[in-house]
Amino acid sequence: MSHNSNSDIDIPLSEKVKALPGFFGIHLEEQAPYDILKSDGGIEIRCYRPQTQARVSVHGEYKEAQKEAFNLLAGYIFGDNQIKDKIPMTTPVLMEQKIEHRKEPTKDWIMSFILPQNYLISTAPTPTDKRITLHELPVHLVASISYPGINNEEKVEEYTGILKKWLKKRPWYIPMSAFQTAQFDGPLTIPFFRKNEIHIEVKHLH
Repeated sequence: MSHNSNSDIDIPLSEKVKALPGFFGIHLEEQAPYDILKSDGGIEIRCYRPQTQARVSVHGEYKEAQKEAFNLLAGYIFGDNQIKDKIPMTTPVLMEQKIEHRKEPTKDWIMSFILPQNYLISTAPTPTDKRITLHELPVHLVASISYPGINNEEKVEEYTGILKKWLKKRPWYIPMSAFQTAQFDGPLTIPFFRKNEIHIEVKHLH
């Protein structure tokens, strides 16, 4: 996944090489593995395997928060950790808006990097920046919808609405999380080739 990066981030040569095919939406990075349980047009119910995620919470408007969170997490995987280890980039990058107890959105956001499958909390490097935390997720179901092109707040709202309506007609899928954006490409990828998704964790009532 190719992104504009902070000048303070030492991006490994391997990641720079990966960025070249990224112009055309070709993904060389490891992707979080899953099995498709149901497919309905652009909407899928997926079963994701266990994951270890690096997460950071930031405050601000969507674009500024997205850039700040990405740079913090990119710094972590590119060596800003206690053992200076470089962790391969994976896709997608997940981002969600925090919801308070009153169920209203805030200007607080959580971004997550999914670490490669061979990393557990016990084996992943400890972040130097205390704002970054590591989390392990068990096997989980996700409802997703895919769409191409430039991702912005309007598109996120549009496709989140479509996924909400789809789930509302299928009450046997119970939402278990906030809606997340899942991005596979950076801003240098040609818009036609960009891949975006909206995710929400669900529970299936049998």
